Amino acid sequence: MTFLHYQLVIFISVLCLTRLHRRVGAVAALGWTLWSVLTLKWPGFIAVQTFTAWTSWYGTWCSLRQKVRAGNAPQTADNKAAPNAKRTSAKSSLVQGRDHHNELTHALQIAKKELMIVSGWLSDRVVNDRFCGLLASALERGVNVHIAYGASDRDRQHRLSDTALRALSSLEETGAQSHKGRLTIVKRATHEKCLIVDKRYAIVGSFNWLANAHYRDKETSLRTHQRNVVIELAAACRREDTRQTNVGNAA
Repeated sequence: MTFLHYQLVIFISVLCLTRLHRRVGAVAALGWTLWSVLTLKWPGFIAVQTFTAWTSWYGTWCSLRQKVRAGNAPQTADNKAAPNAKRTSAKSSLVQGRDHHNELTHALQIAKKELMIVSGWLSDRVVNDRFCGLLASALERGVNVHIAYGASDRDRQHRLSDTALRALSSLEETGAQSHKGRLTIVKRATHEKCLIVDKRYAIVGSFNWLANAHYRDKETSLRTHQRNVVIELAAACRREDTRQTNVGNAA
């Protein structure tokens, strides 16, 4: 095996071992260095092989460290998208189909201060035991949750179906058990579909957050992180709130 072949073997072996663990790679580089000193007579060869081993180790380690930093960058509700969200820019992304369910679950899990959910209708197919469990956890973290519903029909009335009544009962029961966060339920004429997390990001579009469980039709929403838009949207969703029910006690 030629001297060049030795360099290739050294470089690849150190690279592979460093990818397994930084210290393992360092031991391999040190081993090749000692081997070079003990077996080679010409100082130039020793220097070349030592340089190859440690360059491979250091370069691989730096590359891995850079990937770790990129993967562990500070994440907030502004930049932490739910799985499969299609990003369109640094400030917005599209949410489609069943990804809406991921976003709703994600919001309940990460909200820190306030969560707003505006949906035209309610259904116990969505407001089920799992949803209520996530809602209860958010309330116990001290999150204030604001829910608005009440799309009106032709005579400007919102009639609650049996499935909606069961959903409303589950929400009220969950809120009543909270001793930290407050659950506010508002019935008003609204066809809005919004999800707002801590006034840091919002999702608005066609999806009925608290009623759609079957995804029969195509659903698309826009997730935005533009703070002025999010704040304005949150204020708009609170306007004309009527028949408000506060459930649970804030600390």
